Amino acid sequence: KDMWTPNASSAKLLKGGVWDDVIFADGPVSVPYAKGTKNELDVFVWSGNFSHSYYGCDIPAVRCSAIVNMSPANLANLLIDSERVKEYNKMSIGRDDILVLQDDGKCVTKVSVGKSKPPMLGKTLQLKTLLHMEQLPEEGGYIIVSRAVAHADDAEAAEDPKIIHSEMLMGINIIRAVVGEPDRCWLTNLNHLRSPMIPMFMAKKLGLSAAVNFINDIRALC
Repeated sequence: KDMWTPNASSAKLLKGGVWDDVIFADGPVSVPYAKGTKNELDVFVWSGNFSHSYYGCDIPAVRCSAIVNMSPANLANLLIDSERVKEYNKMSIGRDDILVLQDDGKCVTKVSVGKSKPPMLGKTLQLKTLLHMEQLPEEGGYIIVSRAVAHADDAEAAEDPKIIHSEMLMGINIIRAVVGEPDRCWLTNLNHLRSPMIPMFMAKKLGLSAAVNFINDIRALC
């Protein structure tokens, strides 16, 4: 908890204490606002640096949390399904599963290659990641984690001047059930991403903006 600093709008929302029992909850949550109310659209965003001195410690991580009016299972299936990435990521030009290690419905493990074209960059960003999804011990929750992986053949692709290889140091989506409301969930997303074309002073600003856009694009599908 101590590593996270909320942005200005999130700090203002948190002052009232209404969300205190939800923000860092461990298990199913009870949200303070009903479906259809204005305040259910609140989005909380934080940034922070890990305290270790290892690889990636200089890059800020971004965390966001919000209510999503979708069941935990439906949201988990949406995020793990590579064929549906374009539904909530407007910059995506596709994500392909190149190796599926496990897929039994409740647990999925695979290696995927995702490509996107951010506006004004003029190049394609590529992420090769190990993705894993499983149901949380408490009923109705899910977790999806991602981590960059590399292959010997990637050396040839690295020479392509039109492709920028970004690196997902750590990606996490925690989807918690909302008590008594099976068609709602509490989503927490964390991204720790290295991209060689993004200057360090811009990484935090872009990360915070992307986090809010991610939540809003997911909500647009509800």
